[in-house]
Amino acid sequence: MALLFALLLLALAWGLGALQLWPRTRWMGTVLPWLGGALALAFFGCLGLGIVGLVRDGGWASPSVAQALHGLLGEGSLALRRSDWAWLNRAASVYLSLDVAWTLLALCFASLHGFAFWAGVAEQRRQARVRRAR
Repeated sequence: MALLFALLLLALAWGLGALQLWPRTRWMGTVLPWLGGALALAFFGCLGLGIVGLVRDGGWASPSVAQALHGLLGEGSLALRRSDWAWLNRAASVYLSLDVAWTLLALCFASLHGFAFWAGVAEQRRQARVRRAR
């Protein structure tokens, strides 16, 4: 389930850029790059935490996704339950063993790519309206 939640979070981060298409939410175009930048800073913070742990204790200190989910949601939460599909369980195990930093980096790239993609779509729509108006 954790992998499905992560994929949903990635799709949501990418899809936030679509809010630029509606006139009332065009201000999101200025917020989304800041969101991507904040996620990038969080990524570098996790890497820094890991490196500090290597220098100080001799072990990587950045938490894994499983450690973070256990800390946030508690033991036995829905996000950490196994599914009936063996391939999904294997993929979720790989994902849960990754550092939180890689999830933050993926979210950063997804939000910035979604921002650029939907800004391109908004510009194409604007140019089409200008051509129709002529």
